[in-house]
Amino acid sequence: MSIFALKMLSNARKKEINSLKQKKYRQRYRQFLVEGEKSVLELCQSDYLIDEILVTQTQFNKIGEKLPSSKVLIISDKDSELLSTLETSPGIMAVSNFKESKIEDVFFENKITLMLDSISDPGNLGTIIRIADWYGIETIVCSIGCVDLYNSKTIASSMGSFTRVNIIYTELESVLKNSKIPSYACVMDGQLLQAISKPMEGILIIGNESNGISSEIEKLASEKITIPRIGHAESLNAAIAAAIVCHTFLVG
Repeated sequence: MSIFALKMLSNARKKEINSLKQKKYRQRYRQFLVEGEKSVLELCQSDYLIDEILVTQTQFNKIGEKLPSSKVLIISDKDSELLSTLETSPGIMAVSNFKESKIEDVFFENKITLMLDSISDPGNLGTIIRIADWYGIETIVCSIGCVDLYNSKTIASSMGSFTRVNIIYTELESVLKNSKIPSYACVMDGQLLQAISKPMEGILIIGNESNGISSEIEKLASEKITIPRIGHAESLNAAIAAAIVCHTFLVG
């Protein structure tokens, strides 16, 4: 039986938590929501600073011993459904503070780094983060125009991988102009991917789902590469393209 009492959240606190579903309030409070057992448990093992974990009694009875007790609030099923970003609440939600990262702290040498130019779909961003985690890529550099990392759909689709991959938003032109390592722009008319020697270091650039890589960024890339097309599809999903290039460069 839980030693925690049911916590009745004030209407003001419910409103504040609900507001984190919108980017402008996430930016204001520098906080975001994480839902689901797996993602919350991974968050607890990360260097993110958790404000509180809201959990139903049923879910607490299941995994309560894995949660930091000082952060736990037991809430009603009704409040859990009210606060959830999902159609059906998983019964556990964390309110976490942003993790501040600076491009000045990133080292590009001797590793592969992903660069994303104006990815607009939160599910794609989350999946790319998960792909980066799978292939051991430490950092993803996003253009200012990319979808918000802390969008609930991005967090959900990353399946906890956002806790292990460093995501930085910055002006891509500046990064590429100052970089001393090769960069590879994934475009429709570049060298065939398999013709490129597997690099020991480099920046892999993936563009917007509809418009690809902007002309300014494409001009700054060292090389243009293309995933060979055998069939007749017009294009590849951005996350799938990222997975293919990462596998080719990192596994071969």
